[in-house]
Amino acid sequence: MLRMLVNLDADLASSIALRYACRLTQLVDIKLHCVHVEEPDQDTHAPGTGWVRRTWENTMLKTGEFEIAQLIRAEKSSCPTLGAPKMLVGDRENEILREIQRESYDLFVEGSLHSFTAIKFYDKLHSRLYRLLPCPVIIVKNLVDIEKVALIVRSEIESKKLISMFLKLFKDSKLKLDLICCEFQEPGQLAVNAKKDVGGTLNAVEQMLVENQWQPENCITIQGAPEEIGDELRDYGLLACPIHHDVSKKSNWFQLLSHIPSPILICWQ
Repeated sequence: MLRMLVNLDADLASSIALRYACRLTQLVDIKLHCVHVEEPDQDTHAPGTGWVRRTWENTMLKTGEFEIAQLIRAEKSSCPTLGAPKMLVGDRENEILREIQRESYDLFVEGSLHSFTAIKFYDKLHSRLYRLLPCPVIIVKNLVDIEKVALIVRSEIESKKLISMFLKLFKDSKLKLDLICCEFQEPGQLAVNAKKDVGGTLNAVEQMLVENQWQPENCITIQGAPEEIGDELRDYGLLACPIHHDVSKKSNWFQLLSHIPSPILICWQ
């Protein structure tokens, strides 16, 4: 069984991410775990070690325990197997990274509400946590049904890693799957073409999936500006995309990911 870690804070983004993660457990054989990190104020200095340190940490944890417990309780009816979250104290990114490395999770999930300003999304992708994550991550922007998903194809070479990751997570599911190839161009010229295949990439990636007993329903090329393509993909329950750690804020690929309102499964290249 795979293991998934969901980061929780007392906010709407975490509530949406948790509910989405619960839906994932109904589709794939994956065990849901949750973590909350209580961060000290910047002016607060942690004491040394021993009893004093433990007392300080317990006091810090009580600050967020009630609100996180309320969040968990609200989702119990839709996810009966949902257990108590692991409560940690310290720097959020460091603690989550240590937890993922220590427990060898297969997937990390957290919420990040969809916004028309891309700066927070950019900072998240370039954070120390995301740069060092040893597993794929799903960024949940909106709560949507997961009946249909898509793989965004960039090249045949990148797609091999993307497909390997996707099959590890979803090979036993019955999700409807599309392959999407994007061609960026000036705004106002959006076109969706089910027959166009740039350089034969879609056909090659389709063959990879067929060899793994998964036939895509559609292979589509979408031409348009990043924001237009992002809006065109809004009905998918999950979009998996390969991306490089050094992706630029001004690149078409980053602009596309920032404009997609659906949850995004990132496959680092």
